[in-house]
Amino acid sequence: MKINGPESLRGSFHLAIVLVLAIFSYCLLRWVESSIQVQLPNIQAPVLSIEKFHAVRMSMTGLREYVVEAPLLRQLPGKLGTKIEQPTLDWYQQDGKSRKWQFRAEKGWIAADQKTIRLEGAVVMYGTTDSGNSPIEVNTHDVLINLGDRYAETTALSKAVTPGSELRAVGIRAYLDREKLELLSEVRGYYEPYKKH
Repeated sequence: MKINGPESLRGSFHLAIVLVLAIFSYCLLRWVESSIQVQLPNIQAPVLSIEKFHAVRMSMTGLREYVVEAPLLRQLPGKLGTKIEQPTLDWYQQDGKSRKWQFRAEKGWIAADQKTIRLEGAVVMYGTTDSGNSPIEVNTHDVLINLGDRYAETTALSKAVTPGSELRAVGIRAYLDREKLELLSEVRGYYEPYKKH
């Protein structure tokens, strides 16, 4: 059934009016949305920035436990923790004078409760001994330091080098107060006992 004449024209006219009203409503809605848009603050923006940062953590007896240094520290709001650029962490022996471990990383993060430090990117760990054993250098990535339990660990591929030895492993755990380094899995390499002079 084909309708010609005024009824067809009237239907087209009604359709055109509905289309114009839809376009007008859409434009009005966009204008209202843009006028009431609120700028939300960046919740990742730091609340404090410190250049050439140097912090010393003391034990209950007043001796150095560890020192954290970085060219830039950014404290994030609330419980988001603190970001540090190119951090160096020195962990001291119980005498507070002799360095036991040193960690260097591309960047890091300190938990708001200060119980955990995460070193991100490439990490180099230097271990010294007071028992006459050889010093050790570990190259790895993404190290988590548990300050309360006093150990550092990673699940990344790691290379441990001492004079005369080189070992590779997937994952390591270094006990910060003891001369103990665990190679967690897939250990390969060679080891020659250190000869004291």
